[in-house]
Amino acid sequence: MTNCSRSNAAVAPKILKQVHAKLKEIQVIYPGTKTVFILDKNGEVLASSGDQPERKEIPETVLQLKVAALKFADTLQDKDELSTLHIRGETSVFSVYIVNDYILTFYSEMHFQQSEGFGFLQADELMKVLCQDLYQLLHNTKM
Repeated sequence: MTNCSRSNAAVAPKILKQVHAKLKEIQVIYPGTKTVFILDKNGEVLASSGDQPERKEIPETVLQLKVAALKFADTLQDKDELSTLHIRGETSVFSVYIVNDYILTFYSEMHFQQSEGFGFLQADELMKVLCQDLYQLLHNTKM
C-alpha cells in the first residue's frame, strides 16, 4: 500500500498511481524489498509503501545517512546526479538513493551470502532510470 503525506487532495490521483507503480518496480529490481520511503530534503515523508516501521525514526536515520553519504561522495572525483548508498547486514540491505532534493530509501531482506552474488551495479543502473522517473513525477507535482 502506498501512503502520501502532505495534502493528498493536492496530489492528482493519477500521479499517486504512477508513484505507486514506480515503488512496486523496486521490488522487481531488489527482491525482498519490504519498506520504501520517499523523503524530501528536510526528511518529511512524501510517500511510502510496504511494511511501516516507526515513521518518526526513519527520516532522522535517513538524514544522518544522507549527510554521511554526501561527505563520502565529496571525497570522490566523479560526481553523478544520483548518489547511492547500500548498507549490508547479515539478513538485509538498506539502500539510499539521493536525487536532487529527494531521498528514496528502502529495506530489502537479503542474506549476506546472497548479497555477495547480487548484481548491485546492474540494479543501480535500473534504479537510476526509476529515480529519474520518480523525480519527474514528484518535481512537477505539489505534494
